[in-house]
Amino acid sequence: MKPIPSLAVSLLLVACATPPADRHVPIDEARSRLPHSSPECLAANLPAAEPFPASAIPDAAMARRQSGWVAVRYDVVDGVARNVAVAASSPTGLYDAAALQHAARYRAPARGTVRGCVMVIDVRF
Repeated sequence: MKPIPSLAVSLLLVACATPPADRHVPIDEARSRLPHSSPECLAANLPAAEPFPASAIPDAAMARRQSGWVAVRYDVVDGVARNVAVAASSPTGLYDAAALQHAARYRAPARGTVRGCVMVIDVRF
């Protein structure tokens, strides 16, 4: 066998056998590993966030009809979401920016500071 064709065949076999770097992990499979809201946040009995709007789905995800989810951690300071950050997501990065924007719009009739809230945004096609 010639060295170049055997190298090409070897690379093809490795590429086929290697899983994608960031395969989508379904939310039901990941749920036990996701962060949860703190006891302080749960005790505050804050209202649920508005549903994630279809208009916020990124064009790349819409074109591929790619499902995904993002767990966003945030604090509520005088009724406004603050310190908003992605805690986990799948596929990584696909919905992160849209989820951060959505979570930053969260409002609640609360005074003071409530730390450690988690919002999970799940988009399924």
